[in-house]
Amino acid sequence: MTGTDPHHAIGRLHFARGPGELRIWSAAQPPWSALHDCPVEVNILLEGTDDIGPADPALIGEILGRLDHYIGTALRFVRGALAADPAFFGLTPAESEPFRDLPVSEFPLDTPQLNFYAGEWHLRFAGGRLPVCDPYGLAVVFIGQRPLRVEDLSDATEEPERRHP
Repeated sequence: MTGTDPHHAIGRLHFARGPGELRIWSAAQPPWSALHDCPVEVNILLEGTDDIGPADPALIGEILGRLDHYIGTALRFVRGALAADPAFFGLTPAESEPFRDLPVSEFPLDTPQLNFYAGEWHLRFAGGRLPVCDPYGLAVVFIGQRPLRVEDLSDATEEPERRHP
């Protein structure tokens, strides 16, 4: 790949066909998060196309190039949503108090994962010490560079995801 290739910032991808028309590309070399001190899984998931263009490769490159910035943005967004609606996270207002002023480096979400789709992307935290994280974590949904909502993934296999604006 050359520097002018729009996929250059993403790096090498492994391709797989999922169920139905789903196409899945995964980063061969996941980027490293210094904030979480771990590699971050990256997936591009698209229906019915063998072209990653609908997932916006330039945006993906931007996010991968500033990974910890976006992880921090997601953590601050969740922290604000927790303060606004502790019940969504399975906590009472009193139980949520200790989390309200935590620095992002100490916020109780872990194992970040990036999933890119056509039109949006999700920063999923596969684990955490908030009740809502059991058993599948939670996701912050972004449109472009802006967080839009938090999704409860606890019932991901049983019913549609609950959303928090």
